[in-house]
Amino acid sequence: MEKSYQKLLNPVHHVIANTLTLGFYVFMAFMLRPFTFSPEPMIAQLQACFAAVPVAATFWFATYMFLVVLMDQIKQRKG
Repeated sequence: MEKSYQKLLNPVHHVIANTLTLGFYVFMAFMLRPFTFSPEPMIAQLQACFAAVPVAATFWFATYMFLVVLMDQIKQRKG
């Protein structure tokens, strides 16, 4: 059976996207700390880390969508 799709991203693209996502998660975990409800610093950081998970997941999806579209446009322009 023939595959009806092509792989547009290579392992380097995955490493770049995952590194950016991890960095964005750490950034958001620190940025969301003042917006938590706990006065205790450890609990506030834990809440910020939990809140950063869906934000980072959205960033991960957006990064991959951007990379796939970009690689497809580059491939179409070359060929």
